[in-house]
Amino acid sequence: MAQFLNLAEVTAGVAAIEISRPEALNALNTEVLMQLAECVKKVRERHDLSAVILRTGGDKAFVAGADIKEMLHFTQQQGHDFARFGQSVFESVFNLPQIVIAQVQGFALGGGLELALAADFMIASEKAKFGLPEVGLGLIPGFGGTQRLVRRIGYARALEWMTSAERYPADAAFNSGLLNRIVAHEELGRVAESLAATIAAQGPSAVRSAKQCARAALYSQGDFGFEIEAQFFAQRFGGSESKEGLTAFMEKRKPQFRNSSASGQAGQ
Repeated sequence: MAQFLNLAEVTAGVAAIEISRPEALNALNTEVLMQLAECVKKVRERHDLSAVILRTGGDKAFVAGADIKEMLHFTQQQGHDFARFGQSVFESVFNLPQIVIAQVQGFALGGGLELALAADFMIASEKAKFGLPEVGLGLIPGFGGTQRLVRRIGYARALEWMTSAERYPADAAFNSGLLNRIVAHEELGRVAESLAATIAAQGPSAVRSAKQCARAALYSQGDFGFEIEAQFFAQRFGGSESKEGLTAFMEKRKPQFRNSSASGQAGQ
């Protein structure tokens, strides 16, 4: 079986999940999804990681979509199974405790945009293109795109994207609220790694707690999210990580989270 996925070390506290199938524009088929699922499992077990970059091989496409050759003769049952499998894999990306940054250098269409939406945020090249063109094939997004795009950019705008099959340039995607940053094409990798390293320099367990609280804001009702925030805030005072951070502030120095016993809390 060909190997399309790789887990690469970037710097302290940062790794990259790399999909490399450039000859097929990194299209997603069952084999790629299976390998992605295994790679995500390895990342979840890495308590030393605070940030993960999701990137792909080649210069033209992040991921151009799902593999049409594989889908061409699907039955309804096979379509359902494929959608549910893709959803489960992307949900595992979405639920990683680390911050996940999608590094989008080119086309992020269909399943490619759905994969990027499973990341916490996206950084894109000025050359990137985005869209959910499935209706032009008589299909709809099936890997969670109909749900996550609505949550990311709002119902009306997301529905226009889904039903028009338009491809949107990076500036339009940014103005829609899809992207965190647009950068020069040749600077994309450096900027993504720099941002990931900045996140990794913070308190490891604090970063994970902040992500969990932000997720509570997406799904909780009433005051539940505020209580989750208070609980995680209180937990920060139970270990050495916050002591190192607060002491470093008082001593006017940079905290050394990963060189202290606090780094052992990263999995909490």
